[in-house]
Amino acid sequence: IMKFKGNIKSILIWRYKHISQKNFVFLLSMLIGLLAGLVSVTIKNITFAIQWLLEQSVVLSSTHLYFILPVIGLLLVYFFIRYVSKKPIENGIPTILFALSKKNGIINKNNIYYPLLTAPLTVGFGGSVGLLGPAITSASALSSYVSKLFHIDRKTRSLLIGCAAAGAIASIFKSPIAAIIFAIEVFSLDLTFASLLPLLIASVSSVLTSYFFLGDEILFNFDVLEKFELKDTL
Repeated sequence: IMKFKGNIKSILIWRYKHISQKNFVFLLSMLIGLLAGLVSVTIKNITFAIQWLLEQSVVLSSTHLYFILPVIGLLLVYFFIRYVSKKPIENGIPTILFALSKKNGIINKNNIYYPLLTAPLTVGFGGSVGLLGPAITSASALSSYVSKLFHIDRKTRSLLIGCAAAGAIASIFKSPIAAIIFAIEVFSLDLTFASLLPLLIASVSSVLTSYFFLGDEILFNFDVLEKFELKDTL
């Protein structure tokens, strides 16, 4: 640990000498985007792996006991909360908003890996919830930890948490522009070039990460059957 902290200190000293604050934020936004993409890819792959294992199991392949799977998943999450985390798991985006308003953007680092375990167990076993909230929570907590590691101020930390949220959405849906709009709207970020560019960098980095691991498949496919024409204006 001491060696790790020493390395971080050396990086910070080198950064102050050679990299401006603006460029450093751009580099961090790229890093946050890559990490958010990895979080999203990880949470999706774990969920699909659990689903595949259950579908291939001997018990379920010969019977129709799928209706009990959500109950089993919820029980596993309950035992995890009761005996491992030993405290209730915080809600996703409300927890982030509370940390931004009351804790200077400091999010408990347990939120980095707890969603990676509880969300796949719930969804993989058929629970009627989604992976977007847990992915945003994990990526935002990771962004908060990185920001704290590099001694980032409160305002920039809030921006990087927005980058993490945008990156998670962009990676899951492969929609970087929608991800930027979400981050600006939900986290009340300034609509300026100084905030838009890091958000764009994070979103694109996250999408590229998703393409690298998951290919070019998109979550929702659609075809435009009737295109817009000028006569449709009225």
